[in-house]
Amino acid sequence: MAGRLGSDAGRLLAEWLCAGGLPHWDRVPENWADTHPGKFPSDWVSHIRPEPAPGPPLLPPAATLIGPYRNSGLHEPMVPFWLAQLPHHREVVLARDYFRYRVSMRGWAHALPFAAESGGPAGFALHLALTFTLTYDQQRERDAAVDALLVLAGREQLDTALLGRQLAETLRGRWIEANRVTASLRTAAETGAYATVWSVLEVALPHLLRDPVVRGTGALLALGVDCASRCAAKGEIPEVTRAAAHTGSSQVVKNARLLRDVLG
Repeated sequence: MAGRLGSDAGRLLAEWLCAGGLPHWDRVPENWADTHPGKFPSDWVSHIRPEPAPGPPLLPPAATLIGPYRNSGLHEPMVPFWLAQLPHHREVVLARDYFRYRVSMRGWAHALPFAAESGGPAGFALHLALTFTLTYDQQRERDAAVDALLVLAGREQLDTALLGRQLAETLRGRWIEANRVTASLRTAAETGAYATVWSVLEVALPHLLRDPVVRGTGALLALGVDCASRCAAKGEIPEVTRAAAHTGSSQVVKNARLLRDVLG
């Protein structure tokens, strides 16, 4: 279809598309957890360039579609439109729109399942968007994130290790609230996805149990006990074993002991 464009600009666009068009981004930034300490985690997706460079001068509508985000003053970006126009570049769409302004992140909740169903790599930006949306204060927003998580898991595109580490680092940085993480992951587990949720917790818990232990970790340990027992998970987690060896009867210590026994 692009080859039928007769103008010079159309010819350049057709050549660019034939050469591969907009590149896919699927790389996890190196040492991302230690980068930009104290800053908003949107800096973690700054490696994803939303511009098509290097590339030709594009027709104005195309340039607007894949060019840098410009705040229109609207609280909800037209995210379903962007996903529909770039169905195989959800990483670029998410890096471009979800993380540009914190207010626009809220407008993304209803569209996150569409991103999960879209094409292209399910990479760092998509998982980070999922991390944040799982902790929104509105139940319907968290439910949308759970739906997206389950869609990705069903398509074998959910990187549980990446999601677990992102949840742990954003919890340690106090960017999200542990009680909402617990509630969302429990909702996902109760659909029958106990093994999937355990795979996330298995990665997150060691980081959450580092000194100082993240507030709310006790409830996540309890969820881990439920998930690990239901999916027959085994294998020692040293951080859980150390927490279980502490004296006292705090929620963290009690649930660490239960999880240690389930995994033993």
